[in-house]
Amino acid sequence: MLGCLGGALGLLAPSGSLQATEVFPVIDLHVDLPWQLHFKGRSLDLDRGMVTARGLAAGRVAGLVLPMYIPDRVRPEGPAPQDLEAMAATLERLVWRPGSPFFPLPQAQQGSQLRGWLAFEGAQALAADPDAISAWVKRGVRLVGLAHTSDNELAGSSTGKRRRGLSDKGKKMARAAIEAGALLDVSHLSDAAFDDVAALSRELQVPFVATHSNARAVCKHPRNLTDAQLRTLAASGGVVGLNLHGPYLSDTPDPGIEQVLLQVDHLLRVAGEDALAIGSDFDGGIRPPAELADASRFPALAQALLRRGHSPARVRKVFAGNALRVLELRRDPR
Repeated sequence: MLGCLGGALGLLAPSGSLQATEVFPVIDLHVDLPWQLHFKGRSLDLDRGMVTARGLAAGRVAGLVLPMYIPDRVRPEGPAPQDLEAMAATLERLVWRPGSPFFPLPQAQQGSQLRGWLAFEGAQALAADPDAISAWVKRGVRLVGLAHTSDNELAGSSTGKRRRGLSDKGKKMARAAIEAGALLDVSHLSDAAFDDVAALSRELQVPFVATHSNARAVCKHPRNLTDAQLRTLAASGGVVGLNLHGPYLSDTPDPGIEQVLLQVDHLLRVAGEDALAIGSDFDGGIRPPAELADASRFPALAQALLRRGHSPARVRKVFAGNALRVLELRRDPR
């Protein structure tokens, strides 16, 4: 059934309907709804949290990337393929339940449904069989991050102890994912693993992405990217999604929207306006600025960017256009 899920998420709204939602529709590259629904007991009604049905509509959100994150402690031996299957079943219930914002009800107004794409945030569950990633890409997974907050069998994490590069298994999985048609996500990877992904990207001539990361020059957290990394990612044709978690925005405590704007300014200056997108990390246990507390506040960010002198065309690129370009990139599986 996940094949149906991937198709439903990817094709609910035609590209031309994005303009019908509002002047600045949003494609968010990282929203942790799957974790909240499957592990935290969040209702499929989407009636609470940072991403609610009402908030998505108010925020002009037109699409979401839904990462399939399986906590390391889900079982003593670590994540397993059956954990991914269970989460996939939860997402099917979300998408196909009557009244879901992802559900194509006949009476819904054109453009009122959300588009969606699936992702892996950590792929340890498939470490025993790296080639298995190909089947998941065929079932709808669009973006693949190999590690999360800890080092694993596949790759070093930016917040891990060793921060090594990709293992042989990780390189095998990364290549298999790309050749099946997915893109690699470096947001949680160590600097050494970033370099390995960038090298593979150059070899296979495909973009790679950082779905929810910021600039390390503005905030020194290891989860963020250096200027050299940002330039490398942009040169690949990829995008970096602006993360709204306070500790990734600024080295000062309790950052506000001004610190978000400083990140935007730097990311645009270094990576360019074709490489910046939105990757809020909403519902991932983050602490966003009060002015951008949930998905309903995206119009406030748009207005702040306009007041800062960014053009409407640039805001459209950052809010949706750049993300949509990489998400809809088609590569023939080998």
